[in-house]
Amino acid sequence: MRLSTKLLALPLATLFAVATVQANQPPAAQQPAQVASQQKVMEIQTKLANVQEQVIEENAELKQQQDELQSSFNTVAAEAGFPKEKEEKFVEIQKKLQKADPASEEAQQMQAQLQQYQQDFMKARTAIMNDPELQKKQQDYQSSLLAAMTEKEPRVKQWIQELNTMRGGVQ
Repeated sequence: MRLSTKLLALPLATLFAVATVQANQPPAAQQPAQVASQQKVMEIQTKLANVQEQVIEENAELKQQQDELQSSFNTVAAEAGFPKEKEEKFVEIQKKLQKADPASEEAQQMQAQLQQYQQDFMKARTAIMNDPELQKKQQDYQSSLLAAMTEKEPRVKQWIQELNTMRGGVQ
């Protein structure tokens, strides 16, 4: 069984988009068991993120590998029409839209801009996913990261298995 988690090496925009979608789900539509399950998923994600942060801080080679991977992601995304500046504008508009009156003309304009950015983001995401060199770098990084995390905290593989099992039930 291949142990990996999608959180280990995703660009910021991807994580932000996923977090936004999850945050926009109305709580009233969620069942108590689903809420508890989501809380457990968040708890495991936090544990994994803490271990990941620690090993990256302690391992200069791993930090360099992470930086190179992120740079490669950014390059491919920029070549596909979604440069870092557009990502920053995307995040800025999302924040403004959350504060705006949904019925206002300004909110309507921001929503239209967001839709265009989302289309551009999806093109960039496709380009990233279809780049074999980038996929190889990501797999190498994930393997190195998982090994370092497991060395630091032996329960990491167990947490990842549990997280993957729960995600299958939550999603």
